[in-house]
Amino acid sequence: METIKQYRLSSNWTLFLKIFFPTFWAVFFGLIILTTFLVDPEENIFLGNPIARLVGVLCFLLFFLIMYLTIMQLKRVDIDKDYIYISNYFKTYRYKLVDIKQIKEIDFSLFLIIKVILHQKGAFGQKMSFILNKPTFNDFLLHHPECHQYFKT
Repeated sequence: METIKQYRLSSNWTLFLKIFFPTFWAVFFGLIILTTFLVDPEENIFLGNPIARLVGVLCFLLFFLIMYLTIMQLKRVDIDKDYIYISNYFKTYRYKLVDIKQIKEIDFSLFLIIKVILHQKGAFGQKMSFILNKPTFNDFLLHHPECHQYFKT
């Protein structure tokens, strides 16, 4: 029986940005916000000020919303010659390469975001994004040139 090699197309930064950074950020800044509610207003005029508390909570929620809508939506992506495997690090779903409708690239100089758009809605929706690991992607296309047709942008 032939073993089919999978290539991880998503960058190692995905795990850090999706799991560790939001967790660290929420705990660190959440404790700072909690501290503003626990401090006595007479001991620290700035932190005890209701306006400073409101601004702090609003900034915390706004930044968390921005993180949720951007970096927390990143997926881990693996590929072989027939399938693309998309994971949120808890569940992994397999789609045939022919199910890919379109691939979009967004270049941020430091990293390349790839948006995979399926013909039909999948478990994670119709559009899924990941940070591309370019050397692995090039290696995959080198070993499977027939798959290049699916990745025309």
